[in-house]
Order: sequence, then structure tokens, then C-alpha cells
Amino acid sequence: MTHYDVVIAGCGPVGAALGNLLAARELTVCIAEKHREIYDKPRAITFDWEGMRVLQFCGVAEEFAKGIRPHPGTDFRGIDGQVIKLFDPLPPPWDLGWPPTFTFVQPEMERLLREALERRETVTLMLGRAVAGFRDTGDRVEVDILDPESGGTETVTGDFLVGCDGANSGVREALGLPLDDLGFDETWLVVDTLQQRETVLPAKGTQFCRPWRPATFIPGPGKLRRWELKVMPGETPAEFEDPARVRAALADLVDVDAVKIWRSATYRFAARVGREWRKGRVILAGDAVHQTPPFLGQGLCSGIRDAANLAWKLVHVRRCGFNEALLDSYRDERRPHVVAVVEAAKEFGKIVGELDMDKARARDAALEADLAAGRMETRRQKFIPNLEAGLVHFEPGVPREEQIAGTLMPQPEVYAPDGSKRLLDDLVPMEWLYVTAGMEAQGWMEGMEDMWRRMGGRRVVILSDAWAVNSGALSDLSNEVIEFREIDGRFARWCNINGLSSVIVRPDRYFFSAGKNNLDQKVKWKFFVERIQVY
Repeated sequence: MTHYDVVIAGCGPVGAALGNLLAARELTVCIAEKHREIYDKPRAITFDWEGMRVLQFCGVAEEFAKGIRPHPGTDFRGIDGQVIKLFDPLPPPWDLGWPPTFTFVQPEMERLLREALERRETVTLMLGRAVAGFRDTGDRVEVDILDPESGGTETVTGDFLVGCDGANSGVREALGLPLDDLGFDETWLVVDTLQQRETVLPAKGTQFCRPWRPATFIPGPGKLRRWELKVMPGETPAEFEDPARVRAALADLVDVDAVKIWRSATYRFAARVGREWRKGRVILAGDAVHQTPPFLGQGLCSGIRDAANLAWKLVHVRRCGFNEALLDSYRDERRPHVVAVVEAAKEFGKIVGELDMDKARARDAALEADLAAGRMETRRQKFIPNLEAGLVHFEPGVPREEQIAGTLMPQPEVYAPDGSKRLLDDLVPMEWLYVTAGMEAQGWMEGMEDMWRRMGGRRVVILSDAWAVNSGALSDLSNEVIEFREIDGRFARWCNINGLSSVIVRPDRYFFSAGKNNLDQKVKWKFFVERIQVY
């Protein structure tokens, strides 16, 4: 039997991203996917800046970015068509190097991720074949992979099996792990259209909060325009298998002669999160362990976060000598984050989907008053939480919302060794980083280098124009201390605003801790060593 570090069930975007992240760190990976070809229609349509950083580590972000559209924001419109709530897009420059939210075409993302997998020497892709069963023997997992054409089964082994096999996960079912129902279950019609000629459309994404037919409009890239319509009481999904019925439902939202229906399907929008995410050597990720209503555009984003969080921990267990207890932090970190996102999406869904006219009018009045008084949060990103638990060091006595630990490191644009302008994550791998705004704050690390190197850590200095004058990176990427000159001053400004000189950054680019000076960071380092030695 062929043995792999990790076997992955499912090669959708989450499984493909996880496979790329693991292979980039030289783990051997087998991915079994029951469908030979990528599904050629869009499902997810909204993605975010954190997910793009993960795609950078996968090596596909630059090409993928050619086909995205920055999100223009969202208006929630009440019964009389008035704006009752809104999300405004954040203007550039963007802290993470990418638009905070944007729309995309999912088959294109999957194509790029799969092509990247095909280029990786340590990846075995088994397309058109599905995981039919598995056995956790304690020191490995035996995985049976079925070829439906021949009826034959091949058994491979892995140190771990990860189920990325979707909402109807066979891996989850075999484990007997339940999903908690968070109290949202509605059926909606999703219609992707291609705009054929000029027509009147909302300038922004729009939530039509109308009791007679709640609906959503999302402007996609190119000609793609998505419409989502609630299936009303007394209607059935089967009714919308008739194209004429779909066009009739769209008719009061758009000139149906100006668009071509690319695909339509009914979906159950659910809010469910797994209680346990791992059982022995078998782990769940993406829709296999959580399902999010689409009203915040975070379903796929959450799955990609799973992949990033899990990937570096699997690498550290397989390559850096960490014990498997590190994998327990995957669920501890990701579950509260996902629950918060699902709850926020659920509440927005309730705003949009209210069917009672009197309650809808009361909703409109309350939200309009909040909007007029400036009490409403209009930044979508504020509903995406930071890490609230796990492998981070929180400052005692500091309110959680003021903590640096658990937030994402800004991504500056820097000069590469060849003088080109690049985002930092294109140049520095998915590893632990000790990052400073000057060389002085690196000095005390000299005695810690052996431990830092054993866990794959890198030391990085990011200098602003005030400290460097040449036009390239200040040192080679192979140096023990890598020096960059940043172009836009993003990291320097962030350090100045927060009064910081150094940070310890996890491989997934969340801050473990931040230091105001060398003495402060030495204290944080002791906490870091204590936490790491647990594993």
C-alpha cells in the first residue's frame, strides 16, 4: 500500500487549497475526488482578502486576481425601496494587500488550484474516484478508494485523513460526528445570469427586504450577475425546474430579455456547525463540518481559513516534531470563529427574509433610525472575528477587542531581490515569522536561533523609506535575517499607530504576540516557548 502524509477526501476549493498548502511544505498528499471534471457553474461568488493571502501561498493568487471584481458594497432596501442598512466598501490602500471583499467565478478558482496540484511532485490526484471507507488503526489511516468505472478498490494509507467532501460528507457520516443546528433553514432559488446588453441594475449589491419575495442581487465579474430569491410558503423547489417559472420570478427585478440564464438551482440555506472536528487521525474541514447562510458571503472563506489553519499544524506535526495535541487547537480556534460568522450571517438572513408585513415595517423603522443616528456598523469586515482562543498570547487585563494577538498581520508591498514590487506573502513562505521594523529589535533573538530554526521560523526586518534607500530587497531570501524595504509604509504606519517594534506571527499570518520594545518581546517570547513546549 502506498503511504502518504495526508489523504484528502474531496478536491473542491477547500481540499485543493489544503493539498497545495501541504505540498508547498513538501508533505506527500493523495487527493481522491469522485468527479473527474470541475463543476463548470459557479456556486460561491464572494471571497475576501484573507482568502486571497491563502491563495498566494498556493501560488495562484496573481492569476486568479485577473478575473475578480472588487465588491461595490451592499444596500439593504426596505418595503418602500428605501435603504435601511448598508455595507460600504473599504477604500484602498487595503491592509491585507487585496480588496476586502470581491466577487469571482468559482470554476476559475478551482481550475487554477487543480493545475497547481498537478504541477506538484508530492501530490497524487485520483480524479473520478471516491473514498469508500477508512479505518483508523491508531498509527495511521487505511483509506479505500473506489473506482466506479471498474468497480475496483485501491487502499492507501496516510498519517491523517481530512474530509473535505462537502455538506453531505461521507467521512463525517462514517465518523458519526453530528452538526449542531444553529436555527436557520430556508430554501432559496439561485440564478446566475450573463448580462447581454445594457439594462437598469443596482449600482451595488442589493438585499431586497420585501415580504412578498425576499431577494438578493450580487454583481459578479465580467457579465455575471447573480440573483437569489426566497422560495415562498406554498411553493416547491420542483416548480423552479421550469425555466419559464424562473424567468417569471426574475421579471420584477430585471429585464429578463437583457440577461441570459447561465444556471439556476434551489438550495437549502442552513446554519450548522460540527461539535467535534477531529476524531483520532481523521479531521473535517469546510462544508463537511460547517454550513453558513450566504448573507455575509463567508461560506467558502471559512473553508479556506480551515485549510490554512490545519495545513501549518499538519506540517508541524509531520516535519517539525510537534506532537498531535497541536491538532486539537484546530477545532479550538476555528469553531468559535465559524460560529460567530454563521450567527452574523443568520441575523442578516433574518433581516432580508422577513415575510410578515407588520414586522417588516417595524424592522425598516428601527434600522432606518440606527442608520440615520450613526449607530450601524457599515463595514462588512467588522463581522469577521479575530481568533478568540488557541495558540495566541493575549495581554492580561486588555479588552479582547484591543488585543493585537489573534488579529491578522498587515501585508505590505515590498521590493523583491530582483527589484520588482511584490506583496510580502509572495516572498516569505507560510512559516512562523519574527518581524521587526528595524534591526535593533532582532538582536536579542540571536540566542534563540536554534529553536526558531527547528520549528521553521524566519526572522524578517521590514524597513520603510526612512531607513533604506536602495531599490531592492536588502538581503537574500536565504539569509537568516531577511531584510525588505517596503514601498507604501503600511507596516511602519501600523507599528507606529500601535506603538510596537516587533511581532511574532503564526504561519497563517495571525499574530501570536506583539512587543513594544526588546524587554517586552522577551517576556512574550517566554510565553511563546511555554505554549509551544506543550506540543
